Amino acid sequence: MAPPPVQGQVGLTRRELERELAWMLRSVPDNPKELVKLFSQTVVALMDKNNEAIARSLAQREPSGVRGNG
Repeated sequence: MAPPPVQGQVGLTRRELERELAWMLRSVPDNPKELVKLFSQTVVALMDKNNEAIARSLAQREPSGVRGNG
């Protein structure tokens, strides 16, 4: 489980992103085509994880029951 957010922090910390990246790159393929595929998947996965962390952080900041326009 992720540590509690630092005051004002939204999303994953640099350290959390680096850990995720290290895990994803634990075995790098020799084939250049597979390497490009792995790189692409890694970028998208890190963005997804960070977006999820941002959404969680923003949801915790919203007062319950308050909605935006609409």
